[in-house]
Amino acid sequence: MNNHQGMLFVGEYHFQYINELSQLQGHRNNSYMHKVAINLRQLMKAHGLSENALARHVEVPQPTVHRVLAGGVADPRDKTLRPLATWFGVSVEQLRTDLPEMEIPSKDGGLYRIRPAKASLMLRDREPDVAVIEVVGRVTTEGNRPAVELAATGRHHPYPADWFTQQNAAPVNVRVLSISGAAMTPTLFEGDQIAVNLADTRIHDGRVHLLISGGGEPELMVRRLFKTPDGKVRVVCDNPDASRYPDDLLDAEDLEKVVIVGRVIDRRGAGGL
Repeated sequence: MNNHQGMLFVGEYHFQYINELSQLQGHRNNSYMHKVAINLRQLMKAHGLSENALARHVEVPQPTVHRVLAGGVADPRDKTLRPLATWFGVSVEQLRTDLPEMEIPSKDGGLYRIRPAKASLMLRDREPDVAVIEVVGRVTTEGNRPAVELAATGRHHPYPADWFTQQNAAPVNVRVLSISGAAMTPTLFEGDQIAVNLADTRIHDGRVHLLISGGGEPELMVRRLFKTPDGKVRVVCDNPDASRYPDDLLDAEDLEKVVIVGRVIDRRGAGGL
């Protein structure tokens, strides 16, 4: 992707956000910096993040995060605020003024709602696209349980900002992966790209999920899952060649060994969800 103008980058890696509205006039003072600190603390509370955890996620030095939170920087540069704003899925000017209304999944399964204190003074016709990080995944082991490790490829894929609201997904929780193999043909073909909401690890009946299989050699796979009346889950390949891609029926014991990485919420390519 060569043209990043007007794009908001999210995730844990390299950021670039170019926006002519990010240079606010008449607000370069300590009281304005206090607004940044208040907004940032509210976002951190919603995500359950400490100063150290936030610094690790956005790759900003912890002392810098602390100074921003303490309101100790009279004239914070956009370069300093961009990674912080981007990780939370907001723009720099929203971090400086008023946060948008947001619903963030909490650890107890509920939603933490952020409401703006007042209508933002920084209005524009269209929010910038959000550039979602493309990753490749591999299965690792944490203790006795398999886990997924996602490594950035350096490529990004633009999505309209309002698309995330429609999908009830926070930009920071979405990643793009490429499909390998023919198990999901004709829904997904080799080389298609999928967007996965990593925060949605519930089983949605009849929908497509990214998961780690159980068994002796766990693998990362994309499959359609169906709940059965007796509490089991049928793992289905959309490929009609049942001899090569048979269904798998999981009982409660099997499900304990399966890890739902996230739900597939979009695809780009020749197939269709």
